[in-house]
Amino acid sequence: MSAPHLAFVLAAGQSKRMRSKTPKILHLCAGKPLLRWSVDAAIAAGARPVVVLAPDVEAAARALLPDGAAIAIQKDMRGTGDAVRVALEAVRDAAAEAFVVYGDTPTLSPATLDRLRALRAERGAAIAILTAKVGTENTYGRVVRDERGDVRRIVEIRLATDAERELPESNLGAYAIDLAWLRGAIGSLRPNATGEVFFTDIVDIAIAAGKRVAAFCTPDAGEGMGVNTRVELAAAEAILRRRIRERLMLDGVTFRDPDSTLVDDGVRVAADALIDRGCVLEGATAIGADSRIGPYSILRDSTVGARCVVEASVLEGATLEDDVRVGPYSHLRPGAYLEHGVGMGNFGEVKAARLRKGTKMHHFSYVGDADVGERVNIGAGTITMNYDGVSKHRTTIGNDAFIGSDTLLRAPITVGEGAVTGAGAVVTKDVAPGMLAVGVPARAIKKVEKKTK
Repeated sequence: MSAPHLAFVLAAGQSKRMRSKTPKILHLCAGKPLLRWSVDAAIAAGARPVVVLAPDVEAAARALLPDGAAIAIQKDMRGTGDAVRVALEAVRDAAAEAFVVYGDTPTLSPATLDRLRALRAERGAAIAILTAKVGTENTYGRVVRDERGDVRRIVEIRLATDAERELPESNLGAYAIDLAWLRGAIGSLRPNATGEVFFTDIVDIAIAAGKRVAAFCTPDAGEGMGVNTRVELAAAEAILRRRIRERLMLDGVTFRDPDSTLVDDGVRVAADALIDRGCVLEGATAIGADSRIGPYSILRDSTVGARCVVEASVLEGATLEDDVRVGPYSHLRPGAYLEHGVGMGNFGEVKAARLRKGTKMHHFSYVGDADVGERVNIGAGTITMNYDGVSKHRTTIGNDAFIGSDTLLRAPITVGEGAVTGAGAVVTKDVAPGMLAVGVPARAIKKVEKKTK
């Protein structure tokens, strides 16, 4: 079965009910802007998106759209029918079929769009629409079917009678449609009693022309739900996050308490990883196999290798190689890079620094703007003083160095390979390899005796 070429994504609404200075389609839902959910669903179903936008959101929306997406501008807000007209005028692709979807329906899945396409072909219909039985306390248009089960008409809720409002089936606002027929029929849409041009009236035009209109009533009441308020945004996000967790669990990830954990759409987790209760995984985060993310950790745009343990800590823009242990109560800020086997204990902070293989930084220390060698011991209370009030400076610590507890390292400074600083040292000058530095300010007093094993 051939895929449709186009998907008209209607996203020019004014979204006043969100009560926000941010346009509705740019609000995040499970880590992704509302608009991208509709666009990505269309792409996954094989369609090139044509996004209809209001002029005031064009620049912001364009920045988040993928390559290949077309944009059409609806200058006057005259309703959904006019928005489809604008989309048709913007592209002249020689496509046989198109989807019409809204830009605020993040729960609409590619599989459902495929089902609409298949249903239209099965029924020989000009249009196939998505419906659901979602109760009568909603603002969706009501669906009236004929004796064959096809759609006779859709009644907009603002124009419905009391009896029509009680109809059980509602239009969710997603369509698969014969594109050639639509190009000829779109001009027949007229403003109704509200002064707007409703795209749902295309059903009446199709039926009057002797065309068939099919409907797929999805059993998933959350499928295709629209978002107009922050209450509905939260409801849609709950559905999406549940889907994300279920997908990961089916791929082999363990969630100790799934409902307490928030996972963004872009997060990748390998099989046999374990996510404990209360975790938040955001942005472009990736977690390797057999790693455990301990309770109440926050990982944002961070990479965690295999067999790592992160206990109740915050990682932002950080990278952990394999077999790294962090926490509890540690903070890795952007640019933190912990190589294989690094151990970082409680109440530590690393920023824009690389800790190389086997280094241990067990507690109460800050390492910023630094390059720390392999197998270094960083004692409790160590601080790299990287900021002089004007500029940031770097600290370099060589392999096998031993930094005593409560050492202060005033950058820019280098502590050589195998060097040692005494407890409480304030190091203001470079320490040569293999030397012991003690005191305030620290001074090198002797060569370090190498320990034999």
